[in-house]
Amino acid sequence: MPTISITSNEGALESASAVLDVTATNPEYNQPALHIKQASKRGGAASIRIDDPNPDIELVETDQAAPAGKYEIAVQSDKLQINGRNANDTAFETIVVFQQLAAGGNIGIRTTSQFGGGQGVMAIANATVAPSVNPAGGGILYVEDGALKYRGANGTVTTIAPLRRHAGHAKMRSE
Repeated sequence: MPTISITSNEGALESASAVLDVTATNPEYNQPALHIKQASKRGGAASIRIDDPNPDIELVETDQAAPAGKYEIAVQSDKLQINGRNANDTAFETIVVFQQLAAGGNIGIRTTSQFGGGQGVMAIANATVAPSVNPAGGGILYVEDGALKYRGANGTVTTIAPLRRHAGHAKMRSE
């Protein structure tokens, strides 16, 4: 039995509304507006649980001009997604997707369905802009025109898995 229960049945509303609104109003203090503490010694219980046909948590960094600083963590069709707001600020675009093991157990970077029928695979969409600046003390893994590439700290770009055209085949594929 809950200690506190809030029930709302407001019907159709003109805009998105919250049943519970927690606001910290003093701008001089950097403190959480909501702090949840579990006293259990066993763990395993959810601190926050959302039961919804399309559950999501939207994160908005208020000191940024839209669409910068707008993200969501969402569950759609058995996939956990981390999404960012698009450039026009009209919708969210998937950055990373994780499928449950029963649905394939795949991970997608900038793609939600390009898994080629595989299970337990990682898919990476083509980079919209290839990296042009050398990373300090590391490297960058990316896909360009279907080829898997790596750019090292010294600027060397290595094609790990080239896209090849096979004789007699008009279609290109990675090997």
